[in-house]
Amino acid sequence: MAKTPKKKILKKNSKEKIIDVLHGSTKFKMEISLVVLRFDPKFIIKFFQEIADDVDKGKVTQISQSTKSIVLLCDEMLARKIEKEYKNYIIKHEKDLVAFTIMFPKRAIETPGIISFISDRFSKNKITIVEIVGCYTDITFVIHRKDLFKAMDLLGEFIL
Repeated sequence: MAKTPKKKILKKNSKEKIIDVLHGSTKFKMEISLVVLRFDPKFIIKFFQEIADDVDKGKVTQISQSTKSIVLLCDEMLARKIEKEYKNYIIKHEKDLVAFTIMFPKRAIETPGIISFISDRFSKNKITIVEIVGCYTDITFVIHRKDLFKAMDLLGEFIL
């Protein structure tokens, strides 16, 4: 009686798992500014009330908070308005940026190394990551506009 060949079970390595997870939707938002505001609870409450309409209209891409600051990714027109009205709270205003968002499937949460994989590719190709913002299954890399096409070329094979 002839033996039936056993099927080889191939395990994916870490890089293959990351590439598999990276296939999905991407979104680019152009003419983005990064505005860093000094954290002051009384100011922040008032500030968010005053920009609520702008958030509702999609002029704000991301908001994140640290112990000493609030980071706002928003369109450049809103950033200029904020800079004029709240200049005493502005720590930094960086212009001419692009928000490059990758929307992962839920299984990405359990896949180690995704952020380092992308960051490593950017670093090796001299693309500066100005900001990284993560929210559940979305990760947004903020880069200089001049680097957008280089970033798209680097990640195109993995994200399209």
